[in-house]
Amino acid sequence: MSTSNPITIRYRWDRENFEHSFSHAYQWYYKHSARRYIGWLFIAMAQFGVVAALKKGAVGLLMLSTLLILYWYVGKKWLVKRRASTLFEHSPLKDRTVTLEVDKEGIRQGDAILSWDEVEGVVDTDNALILYHHGKAYYLPSSGFESIEERSRFKSLAKEKGKWYD
Repeated sequence: MSTSNPITIRYRWDRENFEHSFSHAYQWYYKHSARRYIGWLFIAMAQFGVVAALKKGAVGLLMLSTLLILYWYVGKKWLVKRRASTLFEHSPLKDRTVTLEVDKEGIRQGDAILSWDEVEGVVDTDNALILYHHGKAYYLPSSGFESIEERSRFKSLAKEKGKWYD
């Protein structure tokens, strides 16, 4: 496959794309993060607290452990999503068309260029690619590529540059 012609990615950065982006990035990040192991320890300790509270009748410890478990499974994601939603609402790209040109040098958006050396990795999800740069996730929906071949060329280029994660 030749990657001499630039690959054009064009999509609208709207609420729907934001929701998909957040969901995929959140799942991938925590699946591949050391924080999940800390979380398992956190949950185990809270569950031991629930068991101890039930055996001893300690209502305060039971409530604390229950709140910690609820935070871990519900509250944490809600807080992160709320912060991300606020950033989306104040984004200068909100409801605008994003156009990227990708070649062997890097990824261009207007005058700005992101070289492949600066890219931490690219991950394939069911309906998008997620590009990671300095701990941030950039969502590239499959619908943004002109064709399946263009998407395949992008994936091949990312693999060639050593930035592809499975």
